Amino acid sequence: MRVKITPKAILIPTISLFLICLVVTAALALTNNVTAERIAANEEESKNVSMKNVCPEAQSFEELIPDVMYEGKNEGGETVGYAISTSSQGYGGLVWVMTGIYDGEIIGVDVFYNDDETPGLGKNTSNEAFRDQYKGLNVNEDIAVSKDDTPGNAQTVDAVTSATISSRAVTKAVNEAVKLYNENIIKEGE
Repeated sequence: MRVKITPKAILIPTISLFLICLVVTAALALTNNVTAERIAANEEESKNVSMKNVCPEAQSFEELIPDVMYEGKNEGGETVGYAISTSSQGYGGLVWVMTGIYDGEIIGVDVFYNDDETPGLGKNTSNEAFRDQYKGLNVNEDIAVSKDDTPGNAQTVDAVTSATISSRAVTKAVNEAVKLYNENIIKEGE
């Protein structure tokens, strides 16, 4: 038996599918417009909390490099640290790290976005025990994960168990922050 295909049999499903796609696209666009401002506000708040975590003595922050480097100042206007935002590719996506540096040493590290990392493994790079390993490290020497082959003068941190890629991502982001600090703060002060 042969089925006869008519223009009506093709046109009705095509128009129906087009209208469904149009309605769904409009709904997604509306949702994006409604939530975009709130998402931006949440990201800004997360960044501010992270800056305060890595420069706890700072009462205010002055932007030195847009969305990257901030100078933390106390109530008297004295510099008490620099908060530097960097990112690196982790196991599941970008890992965003805020690094606090003052007087040539790291004073704090905060992993403020690692949502794409594996829960219970790579996400553990945001745990205080891992982050505290960076405190006190010197900005004049490289930092490496202890599992890696490192030059003799490199400072090392222990990787989170079963999350070496994520640990390397945090370390790479911290090294990038140190590089920015050395290029923009140390060299300017010479």
